[in-house]
Amino acid sequence: METLARRSDLLIEAASGKAAADLLPVLIRHRRAALILSTGGLLSRPGRLRALARKGIPLYLPSGALAGLDGIKAAAAGRLRSVTLTTRKPPRSLAGAPGILRRKIRLEKLRKPTVVFQGSARQAAKEFPQNINVAATLALAGVGPDRTRVKIIADPRIRVNIHVVEAVGDFGRLTIRTENLPSPKNPKSSLLAVKSAAATLKQILNPLKVGT
Repeated sequence: METLARRSDLLIEAASGKAAADLLPVLIRHRRAALILSTGGLLSRPGRLRALARKGIPLYLPSGALAGLDGIKAAAAGRLRSVTLTTRKPPRSLAGAPGILRRKIRLEKLRKPTVVFQGSARQAAKEFPQNINVAATLALAGVGPDRTRVKIIADPRIRVNIHVVEAVGDFGRLTIRTENLPSPKNPKSSLLAVKSAAATLKQILNPLKVGT
């Protein structure tokens, strides 16, 4: 990792939340920019995120499988009272998640939509590290990981990943819904998340910035 940082202008993480967290001190030591996909791993290192900001080291976080983060960021410039994320996924995409194993949920036995998690974005990132990076990204754009509320539903009737964001503030009310096809190579994630990373790379290289 140290050699990679010395030889690179921009590092791209596409591995895991642990890899994202481990990368932060390397970025600080070598003053290198990075694009992070596993944003859930960043919530466990708030001090290092602040250190990056103080040193002016760029950190790029794609919107991933969510739409509407421009509205959340704009609303957060004022008074943003609440942000909630409700995610519905096919049960098989949640297989192996620590939150599923801890609760001993038999996903293959589900015949109707079942709530498998309710709590903060910080807790969701710990219990579903490969499934719910969108919650961490939403939290960092809005009211933070402890105030952002998350509900995860395993729904055997669907074949897409559905995310509904609701935000309330002095601007009014915002509701965003996305229905994403799973990535063909990784059903735990959405195809839009891959495309979002590619779009972010283009934005880094393009001096024209569109949107908030």
